[in-house]
Amino acid sequence: MPASRVALVGVLALAVVALTLAVGGLVTLDTSWRDWLIDRRSSALNVVMTVFTTVGSSLALVPLALGVAAWLAMAGGARREALLVAGTTLGAMLLSPLLKSVIGRARPEDSHLVLVDSWAYPSGHSLTSAAVIGVLTTVVWRRLPAGTARAVVAVAGVMLVVAVGISRIYLGVHWPTDVLAGWLIGALWLAVCLIVFGSNRLVRRDSPR
Repeated sequence: MPASRVALVGVLALAVVALTLAVGGLVTLDTSWRDWLIDRRSSALNVVMTVFTTVGSSLALVPLALGVAAWLAMAGGARREALLVAGTTLGAMLLSPLLKSVIGRARPEDSHLVLVDSWAYPSGHSLTSAAVIGVLTTVVWRRLPAGTARAVVAVAGVMLVVAVGISRIYLGVHWPTDVLAGWLIGALWLAVCLIVFGSNRLVRRDSPR
């Protein structure tokens, strides 16, 4: 188990704990950043942000990820990769409501452009997209030759995760720290899964039986 991966998990875990403990003192920053985004609303941006928030929802990402996992297990012949994708996805789906119920932070009360009915912290869209888009990006990235294609896939994955998180603030249903927590927890869960499933060997096919 590479020390760098363990260190990454440790750093992300500390960041999550520190943010969760400090979030009550960041109300002024949360409010100002949220207001700044909301002040820039337009009819065109409303549509764009709604699309991003839909793409980052569990209703979109979970079937996609489980479909990819099924294909990897059957047609792709890569059971370890299939377990990685499925485990990361299902774990993220469990973590989000569990942490929301434990922390119990209220959402912003005004300027909602979409319907919501759960606690705010962490942002489920941000957590799920960081973990699921992250794991799908990792699987694709490892199957590409080193070079431009890998860079494009990595940048596209990160940009999509960021866009999903920003859309949740823009649409009025999250504080910025909810989104930041979602990104950190999603990245932490992804890092744990990559260690558990041995990411350095993911591109290898299962040996014939």
